[in-house]
Amino acid sequence: MHLKVSYEDRPDNIAVVRVAGDGQGGVLDAASAPALRSALLEVITGGRIVLVVDLSAVVDIHKAGLRVLLGGLKRVQIHGGTLTLVVTSQHIREILADTRMNANTRLDKAFRIHDTVASAVAELAADYAETSVEQRRAALVERAGGNVIAGGYSYEHVSEHVTVVTLVGELDVYIAPDLRKFLVDLVNHGRVFLALDMTEVDYIESTGLGLLVGCLKRVRNDNGSLALVVPQESVRKIFRINGLVKVLPIFDTVDPAVEFLGREVLGAHA
Repeated sequence: MHLKVSYEDRPDNIAVVRVAGDGQGGVLDAASAPALRSALLEVITGGRIVLVVDLSAVVDIHKAGLRVLLGGLKRVQIHGGTLTLVVTSQHIREILADTRMNANTRLDKAFRIHDTVASAVAELAADYAETSVEQRRAALVERAGGNVIAGGYSYEHVSEHVTVVTLVGELDVYIAPDLRKFLVDLVNHGRVFLALDMTEVDYIESTGLGLLVGCLKRVRNDNGSLALVVPQESVRKIFRINGLVKVLPIFDTVDPAVEFLGREVLGAHA
């Protein structure tokens, strides 16, 4: 079913993204989710990071739609923003309650959920009047040691040779170009032992897989190494299906990935 996505800017610096059906109620699925993703990316790259997504015309939502919403939430959060949902369908509320962001957080707890756009906007306006985007952004930068880059990713040089890059959201055709440039810059500056922490990555497309393979080739050309941190079984499955578990070392947490790279450093300098 075709869905129309539009957005409007409000004077309180809150953008409202509306997902409209055909009058009978729409379904946010693999066919319609790309339109929402495109709209969210356009809004976010335009500097609007306090968002209300109006799903009141949507009667059902599939995994593809959930991934887009969660990716949008993570992209704005790292800049000090947030994404709030307007949901009138009890069915969708039940889906959000039954779906987990991670092992500890259900989606209905990850998102603020309202019955109307007016109530969502009012709450956000009050919250951001109390603690501004700039204050929230500053707190995030401080926690990341000052190393937050424009695309919403963060990095940390954990040793003389090893760098951990933390990724968020979806690794897709929209995000890959900026991330590729950043990784190339790291390698060009001699940071060729890289751990990519994908703990907060919900989905990866073929473009993202190609980016990782290209990064692996680049660091190996400079006698470096690449390790991935992928605890989610759903994302690991993508690597298995594409045969990449044979060439990309994958770990559940950051520490063993860093330890692996430390041994690779010793081998390269032996």
